[in-house]
Amino acid sequence: MTKPESFDCIAVKRRAQRALTKALSGKSPGEQIETVHCLAAQSPFWKELSKARSERPPRAVRTHEKRRSAG
Repeated sequence: MTKPESFDCIAVKRRAQRALTKALSGKSPGEQIETVHCLAAQSPFWKELSKARSERPPRAVRTHEKRRSAG
């Protein structure tokens, strides 16, 4: 087996962050949300994540109940 090429995850993260910052600059918060949703929909990672989520059974929902203090 040959040794796989080195993978610099920090460089990949920084490139992605620069691209995202550029895509969001000058936009209103609402436009930023819409842009992020559009970019996520195009992402192969997001598609796989969404697919995996749809295949698993739904989780039980927790409710936040006020706890009574033992008086």
